[in-house]
Amino acid sequence: MLYRYTALTRTGSSLVGEMEAVDRSTVIQDLNQLGHFPIEVSEIKGASSSAASGGASLFSGLPSARQITLFTRELGMLLKAGLPLDQALTFLERDAGSKSLARLIGRVGTEISSGKSLCEALEMQGGAFPPIYSRMVRVAEASGTLETVLERIAAGREKAQKLKSMALSELLYPCLLILMAIAAVTIMLTVVVPRFKDMIGNAGTQIPDQARFVIGASDWLIANWQYLVAAIASVLAIVVLGWSRIRGNVETLLLRMPLIGGIMKLNLTVRFCRTLGMLIENGVDLPSAMKLVGDVIGNKNASSALNEAYDALRKGRSFLDPISDSKLFPPVLINMLRVGEETGSLASSLLHMAEVFEEKLERTVERTFTILEPVIILVVSGIIAFIIVSILSAVISINDLAM
Repeated sequence: MLYRYTALTRTGSSLVGEMEAVDRSTVIQDLNQLGHFPIEVSEIKGASSSAASGGASLFSGLPSARQITLFTRELGMLLKAGLPLDQALTFLERDAGSKSLARLIGRVGTEISSGKSLCEALEMQGGAFPPIYSRMVRVAEASGTLETVLERIAAGREKAQKLKSMALSELLYPCLLILMAIAAVTIMLTVVVPRFKDMIGNAGTQIPDQARFVIGASDWLIANWQYLVAAIASVLAIVVLGWSRIRGNVETLLLRMPLIGGIMKLNLTVRFCRTLGMLIENGVDLPSAMKLVGDVIGNKNASSALNEAYDALRKGRSFLDPISDSKLFPPVLINMLRVGEETGSLASSLLHMAEVFEEKLERTVERTFTILEPVIILVVSGIIAFIIVSILSAVISINDLAM
């Protein structure tokens, strides 16, 4: 859910912005962790979570995630070249590739001109910049390493977006195959089979069981296609409207599936390692970093485990036990992080494991969909062959009777 908040900063200035969270108390807690004093927090009715998460939205007017990443990369480069922040923002606004990005940069520049810090200006942009982004910027401003941190943020976002694009491109061809298969079978049952039905029925011969089954399926589909479409649309509507309630159950089911579950766990591992590693590397304390990762991990089961890890840290215990008990992350990761925690190299261990599991995820996705494509083709070919052979067997029986 998306919440609008009003808070006071440490300097006493007013801060207004929006934040996505599970409930109102989470927003208040996050604001306190960021060093703000919440004054008012209210839910925005009918708000889209995609807008709040920093992704592109058709109705929010926010730039896409890729545009935010490009802005981050270019801002870091300009600051590293020695340009003042306000001048760098002016250049980026002028050369922005889209109106939505130009408007966003303009609003950020206006807030900075009024005396606010970059972190405060980013937090006021309606969720275009996620809490992890603004928190890293806040720490970077305090330590004087803004340009370095911006480049690290951009690098992390670029790797995540590259992985997402790779998965989508691998998924596209199997999805097209499935759609074409459904279309081919539908055409066979609604166009081809009815043309042979009358000839077979009028011959007065015994129709083979296979042909009878195919003709029955064709008759049912022609007579009830509108109810089938309505049922599919109803199921999709129920899933979309009730997603927040059934999401945890669906994710649990998918995690238990052989191929999909392994890919989902690897993806969670990469996101956890990279996000937590970047936060710790850039100066965010471990409890706050764990809380931020738990809020944005994107999986209810993982979020619950990370929140338990956050509670363990607050009580002075190791955060690794709740993560290990969740069974969502591989044992080798837990062992590596335990060593990193003991040696004080937790950030480097997390980032190293992110690289390792990212390579493994790429290989797994590529191998899985390489196997899946011929399987889909074989299944579709088998279904169509069954329909053709069934009809031809009935036609051949008619010819044998005539002879």
